[in-house]
Amino acid sequence: MLIYLVSLSGLALGEDFRGEESHAGGGPDLAIASVYGNLELGRPSSIFVVLENRAVRATDENDMDLRREAARSISAQLISSDDRIRILSRPQYGGLLEGGANTTLQLTALAEGIALGLYPLELRCNFSWLSGVTATGSETAPSLFFEYAAASQDLPLQIEVVMGPRVEIEVQDEWLNYVAPGKESLLRLTLTNRGDEPARDLELQVRPLPPIMMVESAWVQASLSPGESAEARLSLFAEENAAPGYYALPCLVTYKDDLEEGKRREQKAAVIYVGQRISSAWIYLAGAALAGILLLSAWLVLEKIRRSRRRFRIVKS
Repeated sequence: MLIYLVSLSGLALGEDFRGEESHAGGGPDLAIASVYGNLELGRPSSIFVVLENRAVRATDENDMDLRREAARSISAQLISSDDRIRILSRPQYGGLLEGGANTTLQLTALAEGIALGLYPLELRCNFSWLSGVTATGSETAPSLFFEYAAASQDLPLQIEVVMGPRVEIEVQDEWLNYVAPGKESLLRLTLTNRGDEPARDLELQVRPLPPIMMVESAWVQASLSPGESAEARLSLFAEENAAPGYYALPCLVTYKDDLEEGKRREQKAAVIYVGQRISSAWIYLAGAALAGILLLSAWLVLEKIRRSRRRFRIVKS
């Protein structure tokens, strides 16, 4: 309590020092400076809210150490009026926030069964502030009584609900991409980001199960923007006695989002064929032969029509 004696040198015994109930009279003025992050549909998501105290710090000698503009014991809770946006985080404690200072709050919510777009939320801030000081007792040994007032502010903000990164794996040209038993085969996979947020530091790890064995196990792409695709070439080996058929190829896809809170991990699978198929060379030869047969048939039909017309002219003459 002695820390306030110097700042209260102009306060007479029995006199009250009280502030107004608004920030204009020296109380806190909390506001949202900025919001970072989005709510990803169907996934718990973190948003970061920068909370600032816009109240002006006291410059008067008698007021300087009282810090009436400071918000104390701040408790901030995210509020949603839409049942489809569920708040997962508990009230966040911001501590003491002096005039001109700011703090960042991390809040978590889950959006489900809702259309993409902007949605209104509120940040309810409960805090206390020094509303008055009373000096009693003698001048040589005064007693100071500090009075704190409880206050609450509901601060509006908007959050965008997005799809987020959605990485899908497909086998390129399923007929030509297969794993032949007993030898190494080259498999081409297509990774496509069908979401609306980029997937950064994308990494693909294949974790094959029998009868498929791995030769080359990892592939890395720096970034995959929304709608962008990239090719992954993998070397696989299948057991010689593997039964022909379709098999699942388990894959682990890891990537970062825009906030880069940490790598996301998603278990996926590509369906591949194990067995012998006609090589692409034979397919091309068969296609060329079929095209030749069609051309020859068309030529024979045209030749027959031309001969028929010639005979008709001879008979008529």
